[in-house]
Amino acid sequence: MGNPFDNLRAKIGWAYKHLKEFDSLVVEYCRSEPYTVMKHDDLVNQCHIVRCEFHLIKMDIMLSLSDAVYALRSGLDQLAWQLALLGNSNPSSDVMFPIHSDQSIGADKRFRKLVRDMPVDAIEVIKDLQPYKRGATYRDDPLWQLNELSNIDKHRLPVGRANIANVYAEPRGWTRHDLDYGVEFSWPLSVKNSVVFKPNLPTLVFGDPFNSPKPVPLELGREEIAKIYNFVRMEVAPRFTRFFSAPPYP
Repeated sequence: MGNPFDNLRAKIGWAYKHLKEFDSLVVEYCRSEPYTVMKHDDLVNQCHIVRCEFHLIKMDIMLSLSDAVYALRSGLDQLAWQLALLGNSNPSSDVMFPIHSDQSIGADKRFRKLVRDMPVDAIEVIKDLQPYKRGATYRDDPLWQLNELSNIDKHRLPVGRANIANVYAEPRGWTRHDLDYGVEFSWPLSVKNSVVFKPNLPTLVFGDPFNSPKPVPLELGREEIAKIYNFVRMEVAPRFTRFFSAPPYP
């Protein structure tokens, strides 16, 4: 029988496999010129309009991200279960790894319910990792972001959206309008024959759907998603090896 900590190790390794796949697919998508450029004249408003619409993001990209998110979040819950077994041979079915953005009375009550069978020292480590420790910047916490992605994934795949931050467009004097699935530039009709429009490689963000009712929808790029993985692997996991006499990790 392996060390109880091996479950988390395996989940982190599985997440890495899917994040590598995710990253490769994102790069392939971005390099494929995944957009269509269309031009037309608006005679009513005397404008020349260039619209760049992105192609649909491949389902494989979303599934790879989903698998990585599930592996990391479920790995933390399996860690919580193994910690609970250290304090109780028959832990409560409520056990899971809590991730809270506030320290309200209700949140504290839920926290205590989820960790009640764990050793006191382990509970203190989990408390120290809570996103609310960052105060108003809790949304920047990798565990909070992981939990949000996981909650999205329970009901639907995280939505992917393409952005073009930089476009080579001339002559100056254009107006830019960002769309859910693209970008639109317009010039006075009088300069139509001088227009040059060259989009750079797009970037992708993932998270809430565009019509999310949340005041501030979650959108994360590749770098932020990589930071989530690195945080779980480099900052979270090593703090629990001592409870299982496990080899140093990573």
